[in-house]
Amino acid sequence: MRDIDQIIQSVMGLCPAVKVRQLTVLHPSADDDGLWFFEWPGSKFEVQIESSEGMCPFLVETDENDARVTAESVDETGEILSKLLHLGPLVPDR
Repeated sequence: MRDIDQIIQSVMGLCPAVKVRQLTVLHPSADDDGLWFFEWPGSKFEVQIESSEGMCPFLVETDENDARVTAESVDETGEILSKLLHLGPLVPDR
């Protein structure tokens, strides 16, 4: 399983309302489709993560500001996504 698959699985497990889509390219064998977009209805901001092979590290950006962060692990990428999507504290239901 690629790191991106683990990240998507983790984020969706914590918040199933998050929408994830991968960049659709015109020429799959020539164009780099290693860009994924994350959106959550509770946030007006979109977060994108980039890695040509879908493996760490990921370049993480948001349309909220001009910051660019490199996430070195699956867990770090998930934490950054949660923060940038403004998911809030992820406390399990009791």
